[in-house]
Amino acid sequence: MVKMLLLFIVLAAGVGLQAKGLVLSAPESYDFAISSESQLSLLKLKETQVKNLQNYNEVLKTHLKKIKLAIKYSEDLLRTPGHNFLFGLKVLRHIYTDWPQYINILKKELGSKEILISQDLLMQQPTSVDFEESLGAVYRLQTVYNLDSYDMAEGILDGKDYKVKKWSIDECLILGLMYQDLKHYNESENWLQLALYYYEDHPNREELKIKLWEHSNLLESLVEANKGLGRYLEAKKFAKDLLSILPNHSYMQKQLPKLEYLQANPIKLTKPKKDHQLQKEICSNRYSKANTNLVCRYVDWTPFLQLAPLKMEELSMETHISIFHGFLGKKDIETLKNASRPKLQRNEHLSWNCSCKIGNLSSSSHDIARKINGLIIDITGFPSKGNQMLEVINYGIAGNYNPDDTAKSTTPNKANTLIFLSDAEKGGEIVFPSRQLKVKPRKGSMLVWVNPKGSVIYHQCPILKGNMWVANKVLN
Repeated sequence: MVKMLLLFIVLAAGVGLQAKGLVLSAPESYDFAISSESQLSLLKLKETQVKNLQNYNEVLKTHLKKIKLAIKYSEDLLRTPGHNFLFGLKVLRHIYTDWPQYINILKKELGSKEILISQDLLMQQPTSVDFEESLGAVYRLQTVYNLDSYDMAEGILDGKDYKVKKWSIDECLILGLMYQDLKHYNESENWLQLALYYYEDHPNREELKIKLWEHSNLLESLVEANKGLGRYLEAKKFAKDLLSILPNHSYMQKQLPKLEYLQANPIKLTKPKKDHQLQKEICSNRYSKANTNLVCRYVDWTPFLQLAPLKMEELSMETHISIFHGFLGKKDIETLKNASRPKLQRNEHLSWNCSCKIGNLSSSSHDIARKINGLIIDITGFPSKGNQMLEVINYGIAGNYNPDDTAKSTTPNKANTLIFLSDAEKGGEIVFPSRQLKVKPRKGSMLVWVNPKGSVIYHQCPILKGNMWVANKVLN
């Protein structure tokens, strides 16, 4: 019963509207969770909806003003009674001529324009795929970075308060249900307890009645979470709290004796499946430089570099990995991002390990791609007749790249380059686990590594704060 609540919250609005014929069709996903660029359209959608609701409010206020005037006029008549023909005519005329107009006021359809706009906006709302991907992103962040539930809800990351609007009961409840569905009952109970705390601390619980869930749903979820943890006494407490509100709650009436039995005859609990453990280990490690012979110098080995030397920092010699600082300037970065925006799309082949959208630019079609490809070839010395494509990647919530370390590339290449088009405030580091190397993104720099057999696999840690753009090029 509790498990169905998560599905209900995700689908209730969409299914109900489709049944009424208000939503004709929608894509499977708008990619809101996997791309910061897509999130911009979501913010615009929210602004449009708020403005539309404000307009609807004005329509209602204007209508209410007319009703208040009608009430006031009628009440004024009652305050000045009289027993003469002057008063009698006034009352008779008022009832005969004004009351039919009041009926017209009451029958008037209000906000039909705004209602139609809201129905159209529903076509652009996040889909169940968007919602599920956003939940998965939060799960990945909390798991990989060991984030505390209370700090997350309060807007605190790594001990720093980012002064953002705190999460509400809704976010805490939905995350509690997600963890419950994954059978991670400890995290589920943490989030549900937070939801209960925010509910009990709410200054006006009447405001919460517009929500799809009720207080009883929250108590029921806490029963299930504590039951999953083997805390049967605590589960019974929440069950009794629920029955004190809804004495005829049939599901909980059946659960109470089951909890009594489990308390007397506890069962062996299964441990939940641990997800993202490899990524957690990779991203939490503090890698130190093993080779003290690595150097940092300005390079000028081509005519172009003689005119504008670049600072190159050697990161590994076992597998040659270097980073070129200041490879791209701000103007070229913005030009490249602007050229890629119309081409950004979900890559179904990478969706299992990369929460991102990718835009492919060719040298033949885009001047900026031709310029950057030329710079890469000039600096690295690879043949100019090689791959002419440049991949521009934009990440979303908890954006990361997390490949299967057991698999080698099916298309081995001589080298790879990764150009950082933005800084990531927290997270987003590139990690080469086999080389014990972690590289922090620095806007404008280019990471280059030799990869002749496709055996050098890198990971990108989930982005905790900020948005992330990179450009990728395979050299062959």
